[in-house]
Amino acid sequence: MLNFLFKIISSIRKLYWFMRRPITTGVKILAISGNKVLLVKNRYEKFWYLPGGGIKKGETSIESAKREMREECSIILDNLRIIGTYSNFSEYKKDSIFLIHSDVTGLMPIKGFEIEKLEFFDMENLPDNVSSATKRRIREFLSGKIDGGIW
Repeated sequence: MLNFLFKIISSIRKLYWFMRRPITTGVKILAISGNKVLLVKNRYEKFWYLPGGGIKKGETSIESAKREMREECSIILDNLRIIGTYSNFSEYKKDSIFLIHSDVTGLMPIKGFEIEKLEFFDMENLPDNVSSATKRRIREFLSGKIDGGIW
């Protein structure tokens, strides 16, 4: 039932975006532990994604990344750094996305309310249902060729 409600809310949000065409800013976090990356699956999505979310008024991208990881995964991050900036024009809005890297050691993530699943995956052996943008960001990170662009 809860997943169904999240899907309805997500559909309403996309309709709003279609009508308003908002400009948004957000963060995605490459939380790395060894050769594994933390991915989340939201209750209203079918794909695995990098954790992240919107930047609130008055927040920096680093502050937003720390807040999102604390809220979504109960992980407190240090030594974060911006490694790329991207634009995304899907879902009828203009997103500016900061890709932020942080190493994670010795923590067991705990999922937040909107998160259905979260797990560390080997970066060379990701599950089939990872979003294409998430796969691209991980490949870029592994190749050392992160420079931003279209999400």
